[in-house]
Amino acid sequence: MDGDAAFSVATLERRLEKDRTRVVHSASLRRLQLLPQQGAVLAHASQRRLLSASLERQQMGRRIVQMVYRKLGKRAGDCGLDGLEDAFICLVEVGSLLRDIGRPPFGQAGELALCGWFDSHMSALGGRQLPLAKDDIQGAALLNELCRFDAQAQALRTISKQEGISLTHVQGAVLLGEQAVWREVGDDGRGRQGYCYRAESDQETAMRGVLGLGQDHRHPASYVVDAAEVIARTLSRLEAVVERGLIDPTSLVASLKQAYVEGLARQGEPWASLEERRFSRHGVVRRWSLGGMLDWALRRYERDNVEELGRFFHYLRLALGRTLVNHAADAFVAHLENIREGQPQLRLLSAEVGCRALLEAFDSLATRVEYRDPELERLELEGYRTLCGLLDAALPALRLPEAAFVRLLDEGHGASPRLTLWVKRLPPGVLRVYRQAMAQPWEGASREVWEAYHRGRLVHDWICSMTESSALEEYSRLRVAGRSLA
Repeated sequence: MDGDAAFSVATLERRLEKDRTRVVHSASLRRLQLLPQQGAVLAHASQRRLLSASLERQQMGRRIVQMVYRKLGKRAGDCGLDGLEDAFICLVEVGSLLRDIGRPPFGQAGELALCGWFDSHMSALGGRQLPLAKDDIQGAALLNELCRFDAQAQALRTISKQEGISLTHVQGAVLLGEQAVWREVGDDGRGRQGYCYRAESDQETAMRGVLGLGQDHRHPASYVVDAAEVIARTLSRLEAVVERGLIDPTSLVASLKQAYVEGLARQGEPWASLEERRFSRHGVVRRWSLGGMLDWALRRYERDNVEELGRFFHYLRLALGRTLVNHAADAFVAHLENIREGQPQLRLLSAEVGCRALLEAFDSLATRVEYRDPELERLELEGYRTLCGLLDAALPALRLPEAAFVRLLDEGHGASPRLTLWVKRLPPGVLRVYRQAMAQPWEGASREVWEAYHRGRLVHDWICSMTESSALEEYSRLRVAGRSLA
């Protein structure tokens, strides 16, 4: 937060609180209450929504920051963090809420549909001006960005462009987190690095300039948000498979123990055991073993003698959630110098072998158990097919020359009923972002390539504005308008 030194602490807190208010009241955040965590159609009212995942991540992040300050104590002043606890907590909480707002419907299946479809139809973008000449390396790099998807980059675009919310630089920088770096070829032939899409590169440049962040460096709050994401996601995935009846608590505990021991062996510690006391919680002097924590949670659940699976996970969160929060805070303090330098590859929960093996065990077990349910695979395939059908409906618009495409947007009438319906159903915010982009001067690539890129971004934004239910409804409308299966 050094880059905001021009602000007083009180002014910074007021601006961050303003960011929080805008984000909480945004339509993009409300959309998360209609998206399931597992990326499948909402078949049951009890399924967890992405909004609940964001709230769980928010709370985990808050606890990590509080724990960091407890551990630092009077040393917080020496680290440049004195008096910034409330601001740091606000940064992490709002960053946690923003993390998922750019996700497309149907979760990972939706991301795969977007990336795969654009990869297959790249030559159709922009009408007669494409495909690109073989020597147009920069233009090809720009358009190839449409074949990749990053939820945090899309979140920054959604909140700043479509919602029109001008985040404080320090708050926006929290979204420049642990993600693939986009690489382009610049005018000098060298690669350009960035953590957001090319369309928002000016925002990223401004953030980094104000905050003093290097080109591939991260903001300290992003490390906490990443750790909170891992903890919340890991526990919620396990709880989901138990709630769906794919595994019972007793079998879950036994499988976790086995997966953990196997993970330690892969980490080069085959001699380690379940009973080794390598985990600790803040305020508890003695250390815990994983076997002890899991057995404690299971015994407490069985002693309560109630058929309520949520009770088991209440105890599991008490044991494992607090332990992982404590280890994340320990890692933050231990690696504070690297964090201040913005080291891009640092992960708080991977710094210690035991935590790394534990999280890998959780993820591998959850993945194995999730696909025991044939319904999940069917729903993912249905989601993939739905989004590909929607993208097929947009294909005629992507093939138009720029002048014809602009006329389509202005008149709202296409050459076919399907194209007319498609353009009329585009959200106003998505259209506004495209028009604003085309009114700005372009650089690097040719005008035709730059327009084709923003047209592709328009389609990305359109898909990412939907929920599962609205995507299915839209697919049905467009299919009927086309009088054939999409």
